[in-house]
Amino acid sequence: MRIFANVKTSINRYKDYRTMTKDDLADFYQSKCDYYQEYVWVCLVVGTILSVFYIVPDYLLNGSIIPTLIPRLTVLGILLLFLVSLHFFHSRTAILTADYFLVHSIIVATIFTTYALGNKTLASEFFLIMNLIFLIVGFVARLREIVFSYIIFLIEILISHFIIHYENLPVIIILTIPCGLAVIFSHMILTFIYLDHYRLSQKLELAMITDPLTQVYNRHLLEKIVTKNALINMEEPIAIAMLDIDNFKKLNDDHGHYTGDLTLLYMGQKLSKETHSDDYVIRFGGEEFIVIFKKCDINNACARMEQFRQDIEKAEDSPVPFTISVGVSKYTGDFSKTIQNVNNALTKAKNSGRNSVVVV
Repeated sequence: MRIFANVKTSINRYKDYRTMTKDDLADFYQSKCDYYQEYVWVCLVVGTILSVFYIVPDYLLNGSIIPTLIPRLTVLGILLLFLVSLHFFHSRTAILTADYFLVHSIIVATIFTTYALGNKTLASEFFLIMNLIFLIVGFVARLREIVFSYIIFLIEILISHFIIHYENLPVIIILTIPCGLAVIFSHMILTFIYLDHYRLSQKLELAMITDPLTQVYNRHLLEKIVTKNALINMEEPIAIAMLDIDNFKKLNDDHGHYTGDLTLLYMGQKLSKETHSDDYVIRFGGEEFIVIFKKCDINNACARMEQFRQDIEKAEDSPVPFTISVGVSKYTGDFSKTIQNVNNALTKAKNSGRNSVVVV
């Protein structure tokens, strides 16, 4: 039955969610925030602006808008602060803080409006409406953050009761708690559903930065590293090597392009096996590869590349015998300059007879 299939799918999603590390979860929720925040802020902006028009029923109930005008207009000032904060801050924590600050400001402003009206009969309806806003903000929040915000919501109701003295406080609480549980449960399901989207995005991103022939990274990853300057804050030493298959054109001419492709695949797989998991192996183009060694000084990188060069030269499992030339350089803090240094070192290796490692 379909219901059992859905339950099984939900269980598998939950198991997948539980396998995520702290860093994985942080990236997951940042992705979820980036995906939904535009929808959330549009709803909050439109809802806040429209809430000002409640001065019309205020007038119908009180015969004047003066008592409630200040709390109704106050939310517009808070909305302005909200929009300014979204312009300057982009982390999920800052965005979520701004979202909930606006929501709870609306709650406080409406509590003051209720106090100014002196009419307490509409309080329960307002608190029910707030569940809809909590449902919207929950799209960018974690479950524990939604629960925490609901607890604050209930505290706000109880504190305001000492001032306003709601006639139907038990009814308000009884109605608010089930609505809150429904919102929490719905976002628990939504989180697991979004996990499918997140995993698919990861696969697509990996496909975009993976060379289909050699199964190592391609130049798209290199462009991301350069664009984001991803190595600039690394405290450990970094070395970069550029490798080139010697006389690759002749290899293709003598043995055919299929053998040439097998040789490139062999190089990619061997580099992946003989480098560390946090190193980057990138096909730079044609028969050239770049290796970014993290937590590795220039001497260690040179020794590792020399050992790799010897392993290639003596390899008995390669499609055809071949050799490589290697250029190595220390990462200077300027990625483009370092790549230029590495390329110069590789050029020297090829000009000096190939099958060698040259260090700049």
